[in-house]
Amino acid sequence: MLSLAELVTIPAIAPSPLTAAMLEAALAGAGAIADLGGRHERGRLTLKGARDFQTAADIASERAITAVLAARFPDAAILGEEETAIAGTGRRFLIDPIDGTTNFAWGLPFFGICIALEEDGETVAGVVLDPSFGEAFVAEKGRGAFRNGERLHIDRTLAPHEALIGASLPVPGQVRSVEVETYHRALRTVIDTAAGVRRLGSAALSLCAVAASRHDAFFEDSLSPLDYAAAALVVAEAGGIVTGFSGAPVDEGGAILAANPALHPWLVSLFA
Repeated sequence: MLSLAELVTIPAIAPSPLTAAMLEAALAGAGAIADLGGRHERGRLTLKGARDFQTAADIASERAITAVLAARFPDAAILGEEETAIAGTGRRFLIDPIDGTTNFAWGLPFFGICIALEEDGETVAGVVLDPSFGEAFVAEKGRGAFRNGERLHIDRTLAPHEALIGASLPVPGQVRSVEVETYHRALRTVIDTAAGVRRLGSAALSLCAVAASRHDAFFEDSLSPLDYAAAALVVAEAGGIVTGFSGAPVDEGGAILAANPALHPWLVSLFA
């Protein structure tokens, strides 16, 4: 993980003061992780559920993010994955302080810090910070998506056999939006067809990889808006398509299918 001194050199270029403040909060979370050493905590894990871990860094990051957001936006509601539930009016921030906790706990440097802003149930701003590689993905509805200040735009037209696709390898019980065999069949078809398949361990960063054309698609079931809301907006603002497995809008089941527009119809057909 980068040091805090290195992290604050990430270009804080954002579409507006709103997302600049959200990026400031994400950097505060990264600083809290760095203060704890930024290293894995495999021997000191709290098990929240089946294969669902929590570390001291998750809690420290969320508290640091919450402190910045509460100071900057005192009337806003704030909901965090670990412990935060602050009531407010008009709008709500969603925080995932470490998306990819298993990676972090095992010492794999691939995890993200996610902050989304909802207004009237719609995500209108999102920040995903990768503190290990010093990349900040920022988006605002109608204003575009950016990586460290550089505008992102998905513009490649490609066939399935030319695509690098990210996919979840689900744990037992995770696949609920479709039959398990339907999911496995779709995954097998992708493995047999695509140029390559990757499972990176952070849904948020995998989605941002689609926005940056590092992946051409990504799919996973049973995600929470805390996990995906910020990154899904980054994909959409970069010109990608984000839906459920059926091609309909993402519902409360949390099935996410994000793709280059050229690939989306093919991937939807695999889940039919």
